[in-house]
Amino acid sequence: MTFSYVALGDSLSVGIGSSLFAPGFVQRYKRYIECEVEQQISLFVFARPGFETGDVLKELENVYIQKNIKESEILTITAGGNDLISATRKFQYEGDEDVFLEALASCQTNYSKMLRKINEIKKDCDHHFIIRIPNLYNPFPEFPLATKWVEIFNLHIKKSEKYSSVRVADIYNAFLSHEQEYLSFDRVHPNDRGYEVIAKTIINLGIDSLRKN
Repeated sequence: MTFSYVALGDSLSVGIGSSLFAPGFVQRYKRYIECEVEQQISLFVFARPGFETGDVLKELENVYIQKNIKESEILTITAGGNDLISATRKFQYEGDEDVFLEALASCQTNYSKMLRKINEIKKDCDHHFIIRIPNLYNPFPEFPLATKWVEIFNLHIKKSEKYSSVRVADIYNAFLSHEQEYLSFDRVHPNDRGYEVIAKTIINLGIDSLRKN
C-alpha cells in the first residue's frame, strides 16, 4: 500500500527558520515514517506563514485539499502560535489580558471545527489514519505571561485527543530550557535542530495503526 501525508498549518509546516535547502519537521517526519514502513510516502503541504487557526479552517473548504485529506493516511496540523502572537500584539497596545481569553476561545472553536471537518471528510474512507498535532513551544520563557498563556493554550490543544486518531506531541517540554539551541536567528521559529526535535517527538508517538492498512 502507498501512503499519503498531508501537512496543514502555518510557518512551522512550511519550515521557516531552517537553513537553506534544509528540511523542516514535515520532511523529516516523512523520512522517519518511510523508514518505519519501508516505502516512499507522497507528501502534500497546505500551509502558509502567518496562518492562524481560522485560516487553516478555511483551507478545509478547498475541494482539492479535501480530496488529498480523504486519501491520506497521515496528517499533521500546526496552528495556534499565530493566534497567540496576534493576542500578544493587542495586549501590548491595550494592556488587557482579556485579549488572550478571546484568542483562546477562538483557537479552541477553530480546532474543534477543524477536527470535525477532517473526520467528516474521512468518514467513508476504508483505511486507518493518524493525525498528529505539535503543541506550542515557548520562545519567550523569560516572560511569565508568555509561559502562562502558552501553557493554557496547550491544555486546550491536548483536548484534541478526544478523537481516537489524534495524538498531541509535547513540543513545549521538548524545547523547554533548550530555546537557545533550538530556535533560529529570529528567536521565534525553530532552526534545523529544533525541527529535528519536533520530528522526533512526533514519530515517538508511534504509527501502529498505519500497520493495519
